[in-house]
Amino acid sequence: MPELPAPASRRERLRTQTLQELKAASLAEVRERGAVGLSLRSVARRLGMSPAGLYRYVDSREQLLTLLIADGYHDLADHLLVALGTRPTERTAGQAAEPEVPLIAGPDRDVAERIRAVALAYRAWSVAHPNLFGLLFGDPIPGYHAPPGGPTVEAMNRFGRALAQPLIEAWEQGRLRSHPALDAEELAAPLAPMGPAAGELPAAVLARLLLSWGRLHGQVSLEVFGHHHWLMPEGCERLFRADVEVTLRDLGVC
Repeated sequence: MPELPAPASRRERLRTQTLQELKAASLAEVRERGAVGLSLRSVARRLGMSPAGLYRYVDSREQLLTLLIADGYHDLADHLLVALGTRPTERTAGQAAEPEVPLIAGPDRDVAERIRAVALAYRAWSVAHPNLFGLLFGDPIPGYHAPPGGPTVEAMNRFGRALAQPLIEAWEQGRLRSHPALDAEELAAPLAPMGPAAGELPAAVLARLLLSWGRLHGQVSLEVFGHHHWLMPEGCERLFRADVEVTLRDLGVC
């Protein structure tokens, strides 16, 4: 019988709790001031700590931003994986609330249903986490550069793999509709950051992923950033669901 890991010490539990409080306070600052206005001094003040005390948890504002962005990508990936019927990894489980998604379509479901589940989970997470959505997909933060090969890259790759999974399954099943405009190799270049797996797929598959995500991401962005609020003050779920069905038809999976 494998040996169980030793329980975390009281000091470790307190450190983890304080770090989570630090991240929550930082996101509150981002909501009120924007990512550009985030500073360790303002976060420390919100927490009732001294700026010097904050340096026991993060080395700099840039490291804090890196933690927030990586957490955001991991949490989004967790939601997409739950929608595909996969339990989040132990490393990310427990760091956030248990993911709740509108639809779960496990490996036994039709690929169209799995693409639909991922799309709906993507929108639901984004609408529920507008501050994190802005950090991940909003304007670049002046002066901030993600560390090469660091935690943000790892987390982004994990999100990309979850997003791509059902579309790859559709390709493997021969379900994707062909189109000459999608055969150009240069269309695959923007997906290179997804990691080695991206290079193993035909350009046409990568192009479909990029175009489909961009289309649905556009709808989500308009909603999260309030551009549709005057038209649909109760939210844009019905419009998004309609666009998902059109996307599925254009992909050829239904």
